[in-house]
Amino acid sequence: MTRLTLIGCLCLLSAIATAEEEPLRTTADRIVDIEHIRLDLAVDLEQQTLTGTATIDFSALQPTHTLRLDAVDHDVQQVSQITEQNRLDLTFENTGDELQIDLGQTLSRGSQRRVAITYSVTKPPSGLHFFKPTDEEPDVPWMAWTQGEPRHNRYWFPCVDHPSEQQTTEIIAAVSDRFRVLSNGKLIDRRPLADDIIRYHWRQDKPHASYLVTLVVGEFAIVEQRWRDRPITYYVPPEQEADALRSFGRTVKMLDFFSEKFGIEYPWDQYAQVVVEQFTSGGMENTSATTMYDGVIHDERALLTNTPDRLIAHELGHQWWGDLVTCKDWSHLWLNEGFATYCEVLWWEHALGRDEADYLLWQKSKLARTGSTQERPIVDRFYPAPRTMFDYRVYPKAGWVLHMLRHRVGDDAFFQALQRYGTVYAYQTAETSDLRKVFSELTGLSLERFFYDWTERPKHPVLDIDTSWQADDGLIKVVIKQTQDGDPFHFPLKLELVTEDTANSVTLERDVSETEMTLYVPMRDRPRLIRVDPDYALLAEINETKSDDWWQTQLTDAPSIAERIRAVEHFAGSNKESDRKRLIDTLNTGDFYGVRIEAAKALGITGGDTSRDALIAGLKAENAKVRLACAEALGEFSDDESVAAALQDALQRDEPSYYVRASVIDSLSEVDDSVDPALFKQELATNSHRQVIQQSALSALGTSHDLDVLGTLDKWTRPGHYRNCRISAIKAMANFLVRNDVSRATETQTIERLSRLLSDDGTHIRRASATALGAIGKPAASARERLEVAAQHDVDQRVRDDAKSALTAIREGNGDGAEVKRLREQLTELRDSNTQLEDRLLKLESR
Repeated sequence: MTRLTLIGCLCLLSAIATAEEEPLRTTADRIVDIEHIRLDLAVDLEQQTLTGTATIDFSALQPTHTLRLDAVDHDVQQVSQITEQNRLDLTFENTGDELQIDLGQTLSRGSQRRVAITYSVTKPPSGLHFFKPTDEEPDVPWMAWTQGEPRHNRYWFPCVDHPSEQQTTEIIAAVSDRFRVLSNGKLIDRRPLADDIIRYHWRQDKPHASYLVTLVVGEFAIVEQRWRDRPITYYVPPEQEADALRSFGRTVKMLDFFSEKFGIEYPWDQYAQVVVEQFTSGGMENTSATTMYDGVIHDERALLTNTPDRLIAHELGHQWWGDLVTCKDWSHLWLNEGFATYCEVLWWEHALGRDEADYLLWQKSKLARTGSTQERPIVDRFYPAPRTMFDYRVYPKAGWVLHMLRHRVGDDAFFQALQRYGTVYAYQTAETSDLRKVFSELTGLSLERFFYDWTERPKHPVLDIDTSWQADDGLIKVVIKQTQDGDPFHFPLKLELVTEDTANSVTLERDVSETEMTLYVPMRDRPRLIRVDPDYALLAEINETKSDDWWQTQLTDAPSIAERIRAVEHFAGSNKESDRKRLIDTLNTGDFYGVRIEAAKALGITGGDTSRDALIAGLKAENAKVRLACAEALGEFSDDESVAAALQDALQRDEPSYYVRASVIDSLSEVDDSVDPALFKQELATNSHRQVIQQSALSALGTSHDLDVLGTLDKWTRPGHYRNCRISAIKAMANFLVRNDVSRATETQTIERLSRLLSDDGTHIRRASATALGAIGKPAASARERLEVAAQHDVDQRVRDDAKSALTAIREGNGDGAEVKRLREQLTELRDSNTQLEDRLLKLESR
């Protein structure tokens, strides 16, 4: 799942405790083997109820008298044992969290039984989400969808809700005949019943984990393709049918590519992708039927700067890595998410080329070296709760681990090992040692140190590399130091010393295992280019010291994208006008848009009139992604009248990209808080992909000093508006109070409005409300009672955490800074959840 994304979108550090505070996490003993779950259900979207029978086939792995199933707040009417001859009622205890069934006798090992559980659930707080139109929100569709990962399916059907349990499943769902039903596997039957009811029968005949079971009910347009005689379907809102193939149409090519690359044909009977209302993340890889958020649908204007392909590739990759082979415990989650993240890179490399793949790796490298990756290992045996595992460690860092493993063993061995791993553990669970064993047996390499360094310890190498030319001796001297805390990492490091006459160039590779090592390399000529990690095969922070001409050559002539971007970052740290000129030249003439984007960012950091003028000119660049980067970078030039005028001029132009226009609004509000709010209010009438223009306009109103904007913002916090717009308005109201002196009455009224949103039906709205109140700080003391209730009783742990943080900010009087940052991160996570990490960052929002 993507998480993601986004995964911005992976900020759960407030919920992460230190390892010493948590017990060792191990996979629980399996007393029984759940073999099959059949759900016969009636789904009522009007009453928001699910009623029916769960029939469970199981066998005893250990002698047992009791069957224990995860089942939260189920109304259980009856439990029976089913045999060919009769039906025997069983006694049971329903604790509210668990269903404990007395089997009437002690089963011996291998004994098989079938039990039927008659139950119902009504609008559960998690797992199963209902939507319907109301007077306040008449445009909300009729819909129900489920989200199981990590352990939410227990809220709508009884199961062993842990990835170590694998079973076949089938769902028979009766619904109003106006609705479609999607679930796992193959559609066996679809038949009308009496009273405008239709029954769908889906069967998943290969084992999978409980959290991958899905049920979606709603009104959809269905667009179908075929792949090797299997249905490939896209369930989309009817009004977006025209954009379905534009958004999803490359799925069939991805199926060809991944099936060939992994040496394992796509393993399921169908592949469906369904776009649902207010999904909690970017996507969820339910077996054979992925659930997607609404941002995955792109029209032509959205595609100018964004693409759904990374999310689609990520979730499709999960069908092998996460669904076919599932992590045995959440501590090994990287075997799901790291693999899916690397599937994005593999597809990028195949479809778009090496430069695009390297730029994606560069973006992931920045995330893989921040946040929780510095504190906790990828394989974390002391995680506080499963949801805390879904962060930068198991997405970008784990993807990078696979990239390094690929370079360590070579392409042929890497993909051959993946084929063996996927074949040996197909329809089963695996843990990290299983993967290492497969690679070791195939290649003869131990790889123990590799897996220790990269999966069992936090951090990454921080390298200071000093390269100099000793002309008298004809030597290149290279000093390599590891400066990160802790023991040195062990890794191979490749260097290329490139001369004008390439016949005299030198390539060498050394195993680095010490804190410091020095190399002397004889050279006939002084190199013109020093290349460190030329294959971009090492996750590390690399800080080089070398002569200016080597940096210049690296900026203009280095073959790899990563090397050129490192040169851009080097010159971004300079105050020399000549170095700004180099960055400007890169922005204007660079042959790859990604390097141009990084040059724009660097010019925003370095500042100065020449940087400003180049970025203003860049607002008219032909490439929309470059225009976007220039617009964002201009937000660094606070109180610059020339920038404000240029951004206002840009708003008068017919900008084809939604995201460029949104960024222009963002930057204008950052550099000039005296802009007439009417300019931003008129943008509220502009529709766009995920309403990003409206979001930016609302955020901009929060920077105003005009009291009248509070009324506008208040209206946009209310139901009936797009969720992310409501969140933008909430953030903007808090920002307005922080930035302006208002009357006590206005302050009280605004805080009252924000605190009422702690009772909103939407989890994201409640989170935004809590964080906004924390951003206001001490003046929001009147909201403490509602925040206390949220901190203790909200059904979502993330809301409880945010409410606790807000209470701390109010109590300590330290709002504004940290809480504003948290609120902005939450908004960014939602806006960018289709970009990794985005990619997850996308995925965390389902936890």
